[in-house]
Amino acid sequence: MKWSIESEQDKRIFNVIKDVKDGDYMGAMDAWGTYLNENLKFPFEAVVEENEVYYPIEFGDKLKVKSISMIDDLYGVIVNVQKGKHNCTIELCQLEASDENKQLLDDYNMWFSNM
Repeated sequence: MKWSIESEQDKRIFNVIKDVKDGDYMGAMDAWGTYLNENLKFPFEAVVEENEVYYPIEFGDKLKVKSISMIDDLYGVIVNVQKGKHNCTIELCQLEASDENKQLLDDYNMWFSNM
């Protein structure tokens, strides 16, 4: 899959999708799902950074990300989260982490927002 390499982040992104055929969007999504599942340290805390979320999740909420739920062709990587006593799912691209997972989420979000 094509990805321009202009920065260290671009190199990391390219390494995730380098074996995917050009134009194979779901292949790239699956590659990201596998890569994130193997490299994210679950559970972790993340903050909701997007406004388009649904009850009980709101912009600015701190959530506990527990696992990857599924890969969706429209919404990307979907994760299982906990907010208080509510268990929900949310698109990973709506979250930002501040711990050891920050770079992984930033890389995925950069790729996802440019696809």
